[in-house]
Amino acid sequence: MIHIRFSDDHYGGEIDLSGTPEDLRSIRQSILEFLQAQDVQVCVPVNELDPAPYDSCLNSLLIRKSDCSLKVMVDGSSLKIEGTPEKLEVFADWFNFDTTTESGYHHHFDYYEGNEWVDPASVLLIISVQ
Repeated sequence: MIHIRFSDDHYGGEIDLSGTPEDLRSIRQSILEFLQAQDVQVCVPVNELDPAPYDSCLNSLLIRKSDCSLKVMVDGSSLKIEGTPEKLEVFADWFNFDTTTESGYHHHFDYYEGNEWVDPASVLLIISVQ
């Protein structure tokens, strides 16, 4: 099961989404299956835990099809990720961790100057292996 922790700060905050390599690959699979469906949004289950060293835990992951660049945001107590189907398909690969990936290994997904795939208002997302 995945866990999502969040801290807000002057720079827009930071989100840590973590799980075993299998958990993370299941998110990838959920995104790919969602893109084949007619649904506009899918909710992925999340387990809450002690948020430390972050401020709080988020209780759901919402993936939404839209006509915009990829955007990672906090919406209430949910992590919401939206983008075009094409961009969401590429984003799904960020969750493709090998079974032997060691705990602590992670990727940073965020906007940088000139990146047309990610919305400038997107919150920093760290995808990490537990």
